[in-house]
Amino acid sequence: MLLNNLYRIQSLSESDNQIQATIELVADHAIFSGHFPGQPVLPGVCMMEMVAEVMGVYLKSSFRISGGPLIKFLRMIDPRINPLIHLEIKYHLSSHSTITNGRIFSGSDVFMKFQLSLVPEFAI
Repeated sequence: MLLNNLYRIQSLSESDNQIQATIELVADHAIFSGHFPGQPVLPGVCMMEMVAEVMGVYLKSSFRISGGPLIKFLRMIDPRINPLIHLEIKYHLSSHSTITNGRIFSGSDVFMKFQLSLVPEFAI
C-alpha cells in the first residue's frame, strides 16, 4: 500500500459519481532515489495504484487493477516540482467490477489519462 507512505490524501470529495482528490507526494520517499537518481520521477505503476487506493478509501473497500484498456502517461511527475497533484476519477459500479475513467493533473498539466477496471481484493 502506497497510501500514507509514498503519498497522503489532502482532500477527497465526490459529486455525481466523480471523485476529486488532492494528493501530497512524499518527495523524500526512497522510491525517488532509485527512479531516477538526481531526477526523481513518480513511477507510472504507482500512479495506477493511487487510483485503486483512492477508490478504495472512498468506497471503503480494497481493490486491485484487473485491466487497463486506456493508460496514457503524458508528462513526468517530479515531486520537487509538483508535490501536490490532483486525481479526477469518474466511476461506474457493477456487480463484478468498478470501471474508472479520469486523469491525474496539476493545473493545466495532465500527467496521466486512464480507464482502469478494478475488482475487489480478497484476503487469502
